[in-house]
Amino acid sequence: MLVKSDSEKEKKIVEDIITNDEQLKQQHELFVAEMAFKQEMINARKTLSLTQKDVSRLSGLSQQAVSRIENGASGTISTVIKYLNSLGYTLSIKKNC
Repeated sequence: MLVKSDSEKEKKIVEDIITNDEQLKQQHELFVAEMAFKQEMINARKTLSLTQKDVSRLSGLSQQAVSRIENGASGTISTVIKYLNSLGYTLSIKKNC
């Protein structure tokens, strides 16, 4: 049986669960930050009108590696830097304020 999801209700359930567990809260924050970062990478690629295959050619990464990076399945710092460099971006670290 299929049930229509209620994203607001599901968001509230997640918030209630993580509010009471500091470790889960930290894991959730890391997950959200990682997904936002990967979405930013995808948006940068699309802004430049590049396909994953284009990024593969420019970066020297396989198209499968590019796809895995974008889909959150993997991505070492080295591969992420290669991906970003192929778009003309760099990776930097800044202090959280």
